[in-house]
Amino acid sequence: MPRIDVVTCTRPDSDIAVYLGRLALQHAIDHMRLRGMAIDDLVGDDAVRTRVLTSLAVTDSVFFLGCGHGNEDVFTGQNLNRIFWTCDNVQLRGRVAYMLSCTTARRLGPDSVNVKGCVCYLSYDEVFAWIQDEIQDPLVDKYARGFFEPVLELIYRLADGYTAGEAFRASIDKWNEWIDYWSRSPDPLAPVVLMLLLHDRDCQKLIGDETARVSSAIPWPWWPLALALGTAPMAIVGGVVYTEEARKMGWVKV
Repeated sequence: MPRIDVVTCTRPDSDIAVYLGRLALQHAIDHMRLRGMAIDDLVGDDAVRTRVLTSLAVTDSVFFLGCGHGNEDVFTGQNLNRIFWTCDNVQLRGRVAYMLSCTTARRLGPDSVNVKGCVCYLSYDEVFAWIQDEIQDPLVDKYARGFFEPVLELIYRLADGYTAGEAFRASIDKWNEWIDYWSRSPDPLAPVVLMLLLHDRDCQKLIGDETARVSSAIPWPWWPLALALGTAPMAIVGGVVYTEEARKMGWVKV
């Protein structure tokens, strides 16, 4: 049975698009580690099928997080190496998968869930597109930030112990925040940015069990109660304040 709090991640860098995705997902890697999750982070030339299958077999990770190019039937890694494809994706059985990839939610996702036993599949059923001003971390780019914050919000929420459905809806809320921002922006590129934000939001899909979880963390709304249980010293982890009492109770790994 797949192990909670264990992740296999692919971050290829063989072209500009996936390289930028690699930079953005570093934030997700950092956040998951702060939550005590164990991550097999397959970067660059390690983001290939043989390494992924080995990782899934050895770690038995509950969560597969992949960045790569794709189409209706195929998800790829470094240099377009095919990692999963329709009818050869049984390795996702029992797991939650999030593919930051184009169009895999059309057929690969439904096949993974309905035929191969993947618990929950999150991805996009159209091309995932964005605007970026410079080749840099998307979160510091004036245009790209609005596209990648919703992506990261979904992963952050999963790492924080929320269900897949709750994480998906939080991501949609983040898309809507940026859509509202760009609908009021005087930037000459605002109409194009807005069009693409709407497009990406609407093609983000969840297939399968909305109640699936990948983390044993307790979601943040519990922390006001945790704060009432103890006094200083406190710790700030990922922007959330935890009390010494909460740590003693095993609610957070610091």
